[in-house]
Amino acid sequence: MVTLTVTRTRVGRIVEGAADLLEAEGWDPHRNPITDAIDRAAGFIPGRSSIDAEQATIEAWNALVDHLGGRSVTGWERAAGRTQMQVLHALRTAAKAVAA
Repeated sequence: MVTLTVTRTRVGRIVEGAADLLEAEGWDPHRNPITDAIDRAAGFIPGRSSIDAEQATIEAWNALVDHLGGRSVTGWERAAGRTQMQVLHALRTAAKAVAA
């Protein structure tokens, strides 16, 4: 059995990296959602990545869920009126919180 430890610093960098990607590319809840940005920031490719990259993605996802008070990220980002500014702010705030 392999036990993986993903540092809080790494998780914070992944979440911050997802914000950077969405800022550069433009966020869209259907065409460029948060989940895809987190996967890319972690270097995770479903079915082809290491267990470490998958674990890092899961930890980054959980950091954002915690920041959103346990709400569904997909539901939150697809809420009517949600803006890219709100998405980037949530990601960056979650990144700082998890890395602290």
